[in-house]
Amino acid sequence: MKFFTKLFLLITVLIYINLFFGPLVRATDSGLACPDWPLCYGKFVPEYTFQIAMEVGHRYYSGSIGILILLGAILGFVNPDLKRFRILLLVSLFFLGTQVTLGALTVLKLLDPTTVNLHLLNAVTLLILSLTIYAFSHWMVYYKDYGTFSFQKLISKQNAFLLFTFLITSYQLFMGGRVSTHYAGLACPDFPTCYGEWFPEMIGTIRFQMEHRWTGYLVALSVFLALFLGIRFSYSRSSIFVLKISANLIIIQIAIGAFNVLYRIPKLLTALHTVTGVLLLATLYWVILLQGWNRDLKGDSRA
Repeated sequence: MKFFTKLFLLITVLIYINLFFGPLVRATDSGLACPDWPLCYGKFVPEYTFQIAMEVGHRYYSGSIGILILLGAILGFVNPDLKRFRILLLVSLFFLGTQVTLGALTVLKLLDPTTVNLHLLNAVTLLILSLTIYAFSHWMVYYKDYGTFSFQKLISKQNAFLLFTFLITSYQLFMGGRVSTHYAGLACPDFPTCYGEWFPEMIGTIRFQMEHRWTGYLVALSVFLALFLGIRFSYSRSSIFVLKISANLIIIQIAIGAFNVLYRIPKLLTALHTVTGVLLLATLYWVILLQGWNRDLKGDSRA
């Protein structure tokens, strides 16, 4: 069980790093450095340029993560002590398959915006699944009376706004992907206004950019309100601590978004904007896991 827990902690970290690597491939215009898939110019090891190295490196790195997920699934079906994880593992294998398919279609459909965005969102889903498996196995290792996850507890009145915050943050990731895949990052050259206007005409890529900004403001308000309500409803110390991290992350995320515009989308900053948004989503999801667990973790630092 401890090996299984550490394996999915590693998988979670590797997927998160890949969510930086993938946008960096796109930011460096390396997405079509190899016009074919799964080989590159018909070779497993092609002649490298910087862009080919980025694209092929991303493929190899992603493939190694897939192998680890497959290893975790095998462990889950071989070891009877892990049988409670089998449904989650099967769902993970499904999304691993769709991720591979979307990766291939991203190349074969010449960076079709919808396909690229789905590729990102599918990777985030894999991250959430891996984080879920890690959390449950972690609690099983460190808590003998670990209990079970309770949806009834989660959907209680005191957690309603937390769930809304998670959903609107998920939607914002989709909006951010839409801005990126439609090259709308500089549709408005200034910030916080757009061509000097707070409410510009919503046409073309300006609409994508402004809808992303306005949703970002709603996410920021929601995160701070979720923290306030968490304190109001006496969430566990662990939940409050993670919500405070979320509140700091949303401030950082807005600042990165502004600098992306003002400094004309620097490559590293663009990728950082994506992974900060994903980290924000992950912290909110961790609070959801804590709030849905049907044992009192209040005051326990290991939670």
